[in-house]
Amino acid sequence: MKVKTLSLAATMAMTVWAGAAAAATYQASIYLPATYPQAKNAYAGMFDRVREATGGKMKFDIHYGGSLLPAKTTINGMRDGVADVGFVYPSYTPAELPIQAFLNSASFVADDSLAVALAYSELNFTNPDAQAEWAKFNVVFTGAFSTPVYNMMCNTEVTTTEEAKGKRMRTAGAAFTGLADSLGATAVSVPIGDAYSGMQRGSLDCILADPTNMITASFNEVVTDMTVVPLGVVTGANWVFNKDSWGRFSDEERALLKDEMALALARTQLEFDQSVTAAFDDAKAKNISLHDASAGLEEHIDGFKAEFIANLVSNATNVPHAQEIFDEYAELQKTWSARLDEIDRTDDAAVAALIREHLMSKLAQ
Repeated sequence: MKVKTLSLAATMAMTVWAGAAAAATYQASIYLPATYPQAKNAYAGMFDRVREATGGKMKFDIHYGGSLLPAKTTINGMRDGVADVGFVYPSYTPAELPIQAFLNSASFVADDSLAVALAYSELNFTNPDAQAEWAKFNVVFTGAFSTPVYNMMCNTEVTTTEEAKGKRMRTAGAAFTGLADSLGATAVSVPIGDAYSGMQRGSLDCILADPTNMITASFNEVVTDMTVVPLGVVTGANWVFNKDSWGRFSDEERALLKDEMALALARTQLEFDQSVTAAFDDAKAKNISLHDASAGLEEHIDGFKAEFIANLVSNATNVPHAQEIFDEYAELQKTWSARLDEIDRTDDAAVAALIREHLMSKLAQ
C-alpha cells in the first residue's frame, strides 16, 4: 500500500502556522556541493518542503560547499552558533567526536548502507555516551547518512598490491587511511571537495570514495581507471542542530522537521543506490576503464578489514564502553535490515513511514 508523504503530525503542524510567531530564517551549512544526494535531498529538498508547509514562516538559507563552515570546523561552528543546522562527517574531527569516528570505523565492513544509516541514527538517539558527546558541542543530532560502498578511482590501472605501492590515495577516516598504509600507498586525508583539484594538480593518484562521486564531484573528468572492489562504507550526520536553535522551535515545528527528515533520509539513501548505477553507466560511456581487483589485492583488502575490525575495540582507548557500543551498533544493523526486508525498500514513502515509526519516534527532544 502506498504511504502518504506527510504523516498526521506534519498535517496537524500545517494547521497551526496562522497562530505561530513571525517568519524566521535559519542558517544551514553543508560542506558538500549542491549536486550531492545529501545536499539535494537532506538540505534543498527537505527545507523547501518545510518552507512550503509553513507558508514561508520557517525558512533555511543553505550554504553549500563549505562557504559558511568548512568540513573540519563544522562541529565547532555549530557549537558557536555560526549555523542553526549543519552536516558533520566525524572522521574529519576524530579528537572532538571519538565515539562518532569509532562508529564510522565500525561501518568499514558493512554492505547495507540504508541499514547502516538507520542503525547509526538510532544509536545516537538512544545511547547515553553518544548523546553526551554531541551535548559537549551544544548540538542535537537528528539523523544520519551512509554512503554506498567505496571503490578505487585512479589515474592509472591499480589492480594489484604492487600497483598500489607508492600511490597517493585520498582517504577519510582511520579505516581507509590504514588500508592505504597497509598497501604501501601514501594516505592523503582531505575532504572530498578537494580531491578533484588534487587529481588535477597531480598531488593525488587515486581517490578512495563511493562511485557516485564520479558524477556529483565530476571525477569522471580526472579519473581514467576504476577498480571495482568493495572497500567499505562511511557514515555521518546529515543534520546536527545547534541546541539553542532546536529549543526555540515550537513543538509543531519540531514535529514537522522530524517528519520531513524521515522522508529526506529515505530519499538520500535511495538516490545513492540509483546514482551508483548511473555512475558506472557514465564511466563506460566516457571510456573510463573498469577493473576487477586481482585475487591478491582482494585477499589483502579482506585480511586488512578482518584485522582492523578485530582490533577496533581494543584500540579505541578514548571511547567509553567501546565493546558495548560496537555490539549495540552491530545488533541495530541486523534489526534494521530485517525491518527493511519487510517493505519495498525502493519506495521512498514506505521507507519514510518505517523511519517515522521506529526511528523518529525515539528522537525525544
